[in-house]
Amino acid sequence: MSSTVSTELEVRWGECDPAGIVYHPAYIDWFSVARMHWLRHHGVGYMEAFHDQGLVVVVLGVECRYRKTLRAEDQVRVDARLVTLTRTRMKFEYQVWNAEGVLCAEGSTEHAYVDASGRAVNVAKRAPQLWGRLQALHAES
Repeated sequence: MSSTVSTELEVRWGECDPAGIVYHPAYIDWFSVARMHWLRHHGVGYMEAFHDQGLVVVVLGVECRYRKTLRAEDQVRVDARLVTLTRTRMKFEYQVWNAEGVLCAEGSTEHAYVDASGRAVNVAKRAPQLWGRLQALHAES
């Protein structure tokens, strides 16, 4: 298992319904922010490492379990970690915590590497340096 990277966010009004409660798709956006932060934290900028190499990271699946309501202006921490890595896919898990340290949501995203035409890519063959870096990160605890 790889290391966990935390991302601090403040719930924005635009992420809420008229009652000020976070609307469920906002969590999926937070997962994306946390994933990009995890990569950047480990020296893997998405645009340079993937996009500029002709690799697209597509979402195959998303899961989220909502445990406690969050509201506008709440401070949250989203923890992300890479849990599965293969030559064609990766999976991240996330936990969303409020300022009091209560788990408010948890989930995961699974991704595949494809080229611009949407065809599956073996990242080890297409971008061996990136593959080596991702393997090393995944092996770290």
